[in-house]
Amino acid sequence: MVQPVVSVVIPVYNGERFIEACIRSVLAQDLREMELIVVDDGSTDGTWPLLERLAGTDDRVHPVHQANAGVSAARNRALQECRGEFIRFVDADDVLPEGSMRALLEKIRENESDLVIAGYTEVVGPVRNARCLRRCEDTLPCDDILPHLNKWANSFFYGVLWNKLFRRDLIEKNQVRFISGLNWGEDFAFVCRYMAGVEKVSYTQTLVYEYQRNTGGMTVKQFLSCISHPLANCRMKWQLFQELKALFVRRGVYDQYRGTLWLYLFRVTLSN
Repeated sequence: MVQPVVSVVIPVYNGERFIEACIRSVLAQDLREMELIVVDDGSTDGTWPLLERLAGTDDRVHPVHQANAGVSAARNRALQECRGEFIRFVDADDVLPEGSMRALLEKIRENESDLVIAGYTEVVGPVRNARCLRRCEDTLPCDDILPHLNKWANSFFYGVLWNKLFRRDLIEKNQVRFISGLNWGEDFAFVCRYMAGVEKVSYTQTLVYEYQRNTGGMTVKQFLSCISHPLANCRMKWQLFQELKALFVRRGVYDQYRGTLWLYLFRVTLSN
């Protein structure tokens, strides 16, 4: 069995309509040394038979089935199976553009960085918009990006998983996991926990992901759930603020940002 360079984590629930396109876009990347850990989170449609069929056509696809427990539990389950040097997270209703994996790998290797953050394409029907909050190709000490993170912590750019490449050894060394039961912002909480142990971060303007913004997507469903349950929404945002604060505390710079860090709560409420 070939040792994978990258483990791709894909959680899916009732994704029969779109999961095949997602998986095929990953398999089409110019990287053979890769594994896809696809966790079916208790789907009730034809997702599981479809995953079994795809696994039969490509030995890089490793489907895992579990009772429905939510996206955080599904990703945590996948992390138990990962063997790659690097980890990439992909949502089941999105796709990767050509050259996506190679661009991230080259960036993290060339700069010996612990995290790569890239641009992405937001797709809304026929409209395609390039998104790249930090328009640079820099590699910086983690502490040097904290001012930018402080200002833009509520943005998709920092708050999602899929425009990033992570090192598995750092995830395991620091036991970084997703918070079970967190229905919104679990991506951001994971990124904060991971960054607490990071030394160097690389940015690239390369568009490495196609985010399908649709009313049936995972992100939109989670957002609507927050709107329909305002008290739970406030609790989740407070919990996310605590994760952001903990990052700055662990890096020993909280006192420096104490006066402005709380603005995250204001910004994330306005933007969400």
